[in-house]
Amino acid sequence: MIELTLSPPTKHLPGRRPSFSEETSAHHIKQEATRLLTKGLSPQMWKVLDWLSVAGVLSAGQLKVFPRTLQRYVKARLLDRLPFSTSELLDEFDQYQLPYTEKTETQLYVLGPVGLEIVSRRHPYPPLTGYLSYPLARVMHDVILNEIVIRIANFANEAGWRVTWMGTSSAMLFDAEKNRQLLEPDAMLIFQKDNQERRFCIEYHNEDKQTRAEKKVHKYHAAYEAGTWRQQWETETFPTVLAVFEKNIVGLGYQTVLKGRKPTVNFCGKLLASVLQDHLAEWAVFSTGERMEILHG
Repeated sequence: MIELTLSPPTKHLPGRRPSFSEETSAHHIKQEATRLLTKGLSPQMWKVLDWLSVAGVLSAGQLKVFPRTLQRYVKARLLDRLPFSTSELLDEFDQYQLPYTEKTETQLYVLGPVGLEIVSRRHPYPPLTGYLSYPLARVMHDVILNEIVIRIANFANEAGWRVTWMGTSSAMLFDAEKNRQLLEPDAMLIFQKDNQERRFCIEYHNEDKQTRAEKKVHKYHAAYEAGTWRQQWETETFPTVLAVFEKNIVGLGYQTVLKGRKPTVNFCGKLLASVLQDHLAEWAVFSTGERMEILHG
């Protein structure tokens, strides 16, 4: 769980640079993590590690860090760069109309072994891993999800809201008595301003069928009825679900289950293309067909 604030691209400051050997044994990784923590990490380095601890994978453009700095982090084993070619990444970014000004901004980064060790000491939840073995299509789901989260967070920041980002691991609801997972949102955003608080679970759909949307509705309602969310999420108000989808048929899946009913969980939706155009103020309410302003509704 991290706080998201608007920030310009970080300026490069000369001087202190991490230096590491190529050795990557478990013992050496722990030693390097301890050495760095003892020496003290820069605010920029903490930002990169914290963001990746909840996001799992981010592009250089999303991180807003200079390529040379990211290369140093990779050499230091704080980060790993995913081994996709520039042409592959450009094709994906162009297909989804994800923004970039330089080709290097499409490069994708995850936590490296030293970075994983550091965040495991800093955060109680496990970071997302496994990306080095994932196909590009699977990785892009999370890159796009994180673009959605960042855009919504920036929208709220600009309106004066403080935003906290909970990733999949930290937002997961668990039934300890039955030893089973109840709900695993793609992400959760918490907006706070003055004495107000708003919570949103984010769900991103890249499929072209209704069934997953219908299952999501049933899962959220079951999680609501279980009641453990009050203690685990530390709130008395269940979050509104913001569903973002590439194909209209997914929205139809939500409407099929929810239209005309009075659901215990509020579901709203929007096409991905609309989100990427920063049309974020109003979202369609599936149960009523009306529109809701997420900052004022």
